[in-house]
Amino acid sequence: MNNVNSSQETFLELLIPEETIVDRIIEIAEIIDRDYQGKELFIIGLLKGSICLVADLIRHLQCSYSVEFIRCSSYGVGGQLRGRLRISGLDQFEIEGKDVLIIDDIFDSGNTLTAVQTRIQEKKPASLKTLVLLSKRVPRKIPYHPTYILFEIEDRFVVGYGLDYKERFRGLRGVFALLIENLPKN
Repeated sequence: MNNVNSSQETFLELLIPEETIVDRIIEIAEIIDRDYQGKELFIIGLLKGSICLVADLIRHLQCSYSVEFIRCSSYGVGGQLRGRLRISGLDQFEIEGKDVLIIDDIFDSGNTLTAVQTRIQEKKPASLKTLVLLSKRVPRKIPYHPTYILFEIEDRFVVGYGLDYKERFRGLRGVFALLIENLPKN
C-alpha cells in the first residue's frame, strides 16, 4: 500500500513500491552487518530526507550501532539557486577512530554528500562509508560515488519515502515521480 489517494494519481507516478524498498533494505542490512561484524557502527543521517531510510534500516541491522542526525541546507537567491552549503550538528560528534556510515536520501549532483563526507573525514574516523536510497543516472562533476546504493533511477523529480516537494509527499510509502505540470494550483 503506497497511501496515494485518487486525486494524487494524476501527478504521482509510482517508480518503486514500498515492498521493493523493504526487500532491498533487508539485503543492504545483511551486507552492512557483514561489513561491520564485531564493530560499533556510528550512523549519521542527513535530515530530513533520510529519516524513513534510517528508521527502516536500523530495524533490520544486527550489528551494534548508534544513530545521530545532521542538517544540510543551501541558501540561494530567492530559494531558487543553490547557495553555500551549511552543515549543522556535525561539530557535536566525537568521530575520531569510529566506523561511520553516512545515510542520505538521494545522490543527485553529489555535492551535499561529498561535502559531508569531506567534513567527517577531517575528524579522522576509523572508516567512512556512505549509503543512499537513490542515485540518479546523471553526469556529475565529482568523481565520488556512494558505497551502498539501494536503487539507481533516471533523472526525474521524485518524492515519497522521505523525499519531498515543498515539504509535501515525504510520508508516501513508495518512491514516486512527481509530475509537476499536473499538480493542482494552490
